[in-house]
Amino acid sequence: MSTQFNEVLVHLDETLDAVTLDNLEEDIRRDQAVISVGHRPNQHHLMVVVYDTAVARGASILRPFRERGLHAQLVGM
Repeated sequence: MSTQFNEVLVHLDETLDAVTLDNLEEDIRRDQAVISVGHRPNQHHLMVVVYDTAVARGASILRPFRERGLHAQLVGM
C-alpha cells in the first residue's frame, strides 16, 4: 500500500497569540491523518500542515479552525 502525503499552507485571517496558536496546533495534531503541523514564530497567521491523503481531504484540515470561529484558507504548496 502506498501512502501519499500532501503539504498545505493554511492562511489565517486572524492573528493569534502564541498560547492560542499552540492549542490550535495540538488540536490539529490529534487528527489521525495529520503527519505534522507547525508555524514560524514571527508568522502567526500562517501554518503548514502535512497530512495523509488516503485518510483526509484538505477541507477536513480546516475543521479545527472553523470550530473556533476562525477564518482560514488552504494555499497549495
